[in-house]
Amino acid sequence: MLFVALLAVVFATLLILGYLLFIWWLDRYEREPIWLVGLTFLWGGLGGTCLSCVINSTIGATAVPVLGAAASQVFTTVVVAPTVEEVMKGLIFVPLLVIGNNIDNRTDGLIYGAATGLGFSCLENLWYYMNHFDPNNLEGLITLVFLRTMFTSLVHCVSSALLGMAIGYARHRSGAFRWIMFPAMGYIAAVVCHGTWNGLATLSGAFSASAAGLAGATLLFGCLLVVGASIMMFIMTQLSLHSEHKFIRKYLLEEARRGVIPTAHADIIPYWRKRRRNDWLPPGVNKGDYIKAATLLAFRHRQLEIAKGERHHAYMEDITRYRNEVQGLLAKGR
Repeated sequence: MLFVALLAVVFATLLILGYLLFIWWLDRYEREPIWLVGLTFLWGGLGGTCLSCVINSTIGATAVPVLGAAASQVFTTVVVAPTVEEVMKGLIFVPLLVIGNNIDNRTDGLIYGAATGLGFSCLENLWYYMNHFDPNNLEGLITLVFLRTMFTSLVHCVSSALLGMAIGYARHRSGAFRWIMFPAMGYIAAVVCHGTWNGLATLSGAFSASAAGLAGATLLFGCLLVVGASIMMFIMTQLSLHSEHKFIRKYLLEEARRGVIPTAHADIIPYWRKRRRNDWLPPGVNKGDYIKAATLLAFRHRQLEIAKGERHHAYMEDITRYRNEVQGLLAKGR
């Protein structure tokens, strides 16, 4: 029985890592460094959970004399936890924004947000499994593992991804107010998503003793909402990637007209299936480096456009640098 329980926990943890790798893989045009995505995952698991645990417990204990033990527990779960945890998970964006150009667009923000959310859920799940392990109730543990892996983990993933996408959208826009408006919108969406799931799960638990059918219906409704939110997030990711495809092609065609790259390459690099072939570059050109430099060149053009003149010098420096890098790589194939 213990072996089966351990097997379920290990499988659940590996599945969360599978979610992470799938989301990382989705970014077809300029994937983020896997080690940096891994560090973001670790922050969610270690920093995010530890800080949230301390703050949630402190606020919950403070609320007991005012609300009573039962109401305080509900308040902490439904209101305090989503509000605090989305901040703690989101703190990873401070170093990501300050150190280097790690976030080029909303797709990047989504990926880092999803990574910190999945890291948080991974450690939180392990804590739940340890505290609810009962060798005489294996069925209960398996149910818990299933619900937390398939739904609670996705709630953390989607919620933090919403915040990350908003931060990625704001990253290269103009005006200081963008750092208030867009992250605030993303944060509110994250808290509402997280709080709704926690509220429905709490309500289902409250019904379980007296109205099993109602409890099941409430939990089913929550699960369907999570599935819907996950599908919505996948669609938003695809729309973001489609937007990237369009402007990569647009700006690379401009670079081709300048003679920086061959025109044929501007019709290959924006298409991830086409560029996987090995017959379109001379043997001496490092395909990975060339595609990355050309893609970042297009990104900087796009960022220069949407920033409306702000940070003009920095973007132009990057554009010049990536042009030189692209031309240097092509020269090796001549």
